[in-house]
Amino acid sequence: MIRQPPAILWRIVVRLSLTTLIAIVLAYSWLWWKYHSVTEIMRDTYLIEQAVSIRNQVLLLPDGRIVVDLPPIQLASYAESEGGLRFAVRDARTGTIFAQGGEMVGPPPEMGDGPRLYRRNPDGPGPVLMFGAAVRLTTPAGELLIQVEESGSDFDAMTRSLIERFAEEGGWLGAPFLLAMLVVSLITIRNSLLPLKRLSEQAAAIGPATTDIRLPEAQVPREIMPLVHAVNSALDRIEAGFRIQREFTADAAHELRTPLAVLRAHIETLPDPAIRDALARDVDSMTRLVSQLLAVARAEALTIAMDEQADLNAIAVDVCTFLAPMALRQRRLVEVIEAPEGCRVAANGEAVFNALRNLVENALIHTPPDTTVTVRVKAPATLRVEDRGPGVPPELRERIFQRFWRAERRKSGSGLGLAIVREIMQAHGGRVEVSERSGGGAVFSLVFADQGAQRR
Repeated sequence: MIRQPPAILWRIVVRLSLTTLIAIVLAYSWLWWKYHSVTEIMRDTYLIEQAVSIRNQVLLLPDGRIVVDLPPIQLASYAESEGGLRFAVRDARTGTIFAQGGEMVGPPPEMGDGPRLYRRNPDGPGPVLMFGAAVRLTTPAGELLIQVEESGSDFDAMTRSLIERFAEEGGWLGAPFLLAMLVVSLITIRNSLLPLKRLSEQAAAIGPATTDIRLPEAQVPREIMPLVHAVNSALDRIEAGFRIQREFTADAAHELRTPLAVLRAHIETLPDPAIRDALARDVDSMTRLVSQLLAVARAEALTIAMDEQADLNAIAVDVCTFLAPMALRQRRLVEVIEAPEGCRVAANGEAVFNALRNLVENALIHTPPDTTVTVRVKAPATLRVEDRGPGVPPELRERIFQRFWRAERRKSGSGLGLAIVREIMQAHGGRVEVSERSGGGAVFSLVFADQGAQRR
């Protein structure tokens, strides 16, 4: 069994979902990398800003004391930082501390011309645990040094809190964004594929009897237009081939009828009755085959006008009247049971006559002598031919409609009669059904399309 590829819609949705998920993961990965790359810059900038802010709040009192006039909120941040954030104002030369907030800061670093950033580990070798910034302040009392330090773990806790808050308040936006994009994409793709679905439904209606149908080119997406052109071109070639085949079959059958009639006339002049009768039977069989080939060609080319009507009761009577002499010669009878309310259908009367005639002739061959073949008309649009013969086994009920197929029990005939019946019914949009008759025998039913039936 050949494994079918997944549907186009499914493939697009899956690939679009994977692409979106990858894009979201890459975006958040970039943000995470960016966070780590700017963490130290943010930390250093924050420490320098704090040191400068404290330097601007240093006051030299008249009595020579040095105090830091920080706002209560800023001062509270040093007291509540659990030892992580601290500052000190000290003498740049002696290192004496005049004011401080939080725990004790480390020793002053070597200063340069501007602000000084430094790192230290109070516990000795190992990872840096304290980050600091120092700035100078020149006063009448001498040069002061302002130091601000922060624990690395404290700053990491703060940034981690920011990241968690971002994830809680903004990170969830990825899920609805992905869902909305998938819904919009699904609707867009489905609407884009609707013309292709309509084209496939119309293409499914094209068959040997409807080769004149073409796929419409209106409202077809530009990407599908080349396929529509190619299919219509292929249908043009197929229709031309069918037409040539039908014309050849019809012409050949028509041309053979005259030579066979002449041959039949010459055979009648033969003096030996045995030879004459044997050859006559062969010619009659050939003549019937040619007639049926012509009937096949006509059935394949059959078209039904929209306003064409046929009375099934009248057709059943005409067929049985036509075949009654032949039935009597074979010691058989034919009867018609009409539909009481009448039965008119949209159909070609001549074609339906030929189809019913084939079924009745077939029934007369297989029903035993001194029995009756019944043609029953049933509303709204069914013709039934019932015989008393051996019936048709279920495994053969499809094969009997194949051209030139003949069952073992059938020693004569061309094998085209039932094929012609099916061709005619397909041209009418109907079907042929085979079933078993109660009490023995076969039932062949011509069932016309309901929309073509009208009760009188």
